[in-house]
Order: sequence, then structure tokens, then C-alpha cells
Amino acid sequence: MRISHVPFLLTGLLAAAGAQAQATLGDLLDQGARKLSAAEVQALGDVRILRQAADADAFMTLRADGTLVGMVHNKQGHGSSEAVGTWRIDASGRRCADVSLPAFGMTMQQCGYTFRLGRDIFFVPSDADRTVAAHLYTGPAFLR
Repeated sequence: MRISHVPFLLTGLLAAAGAQAQATLGDLLDQGARKLSAAEVQALGDVRILRQAADADAFMTLRADGTLVGMVHNKQGHGSSEAVGTWRIDASGRRCADVSLPAFGMTMQQCGYTFRLGRDIFFVPSDADRTVAAHLYTGPAFLR
């Protein structure tokens, strides 16, 4: 079974969509955002991600122990799949997640950096390209 819309959704799994206008890394940096260190990212604990799109919804938890669990629901009539995998972080603070969607026969990897602006936490695929989109994490990953 070919699921053409699921890869598009998965491209943004870690880049959880926020309800506000999309910002870039440059926007965040201009407002005083700071890249989190590897230790600070690890200290966030479990990070819950909700990604909703016209073609599919994804619900994920990146657990503090380095595992990833969740569910992807395809709205195009292709069903749902459990999402399982692992994530790791390197010394530069770059987090990479390896995700498998067994029901769709798919695997993928996504990497990026975590930035903090005030109380909000953002995922950004690059820590150098000021034009890349920055995505607000949803759920209890916010620092209050």
C-alpha cells in the first residue's frame, strides 16, 4: 500500500505545529531565543508532540529514556499506524529521532535543534540557517 501523504506529515513530526504564525530561526534569534545544550534538552523530560495536518494527525511522545512512541492517523482513508522509535542527542544539542510506522511499512529519521524563547520551546532543523521554519512544541514540554 502506498501512502503518499504520510511522508509529508512525518517531515514535521518533531516540528510540532503551533496555533500561531510560523516563525523562522532568525525571528527567534532576533527576539532573544537561545539554543538549548544537550543537557538542557535531556532535562526537559518527556516531550509530547501533536502534529495536525489536512492529510493526517500524529501524536508522539519523546520519552526521557530515549524512546519514542505514538500514533499516526491518516485522514485519506489509509488507516493508522503505531509510531515507535528512538531518539538521541549529540554534544552540540542536535537531537535525531528514528521513527518506524509498521502499518505503513515506513521508517524515517529527522534531526534538529531545540531553542527556548521565554517559556516556549521550539524545534528548528538548523542552528545556522536563519530562514528555516521554527516550530513550537505543544504539550507539557513548555517551561513554566
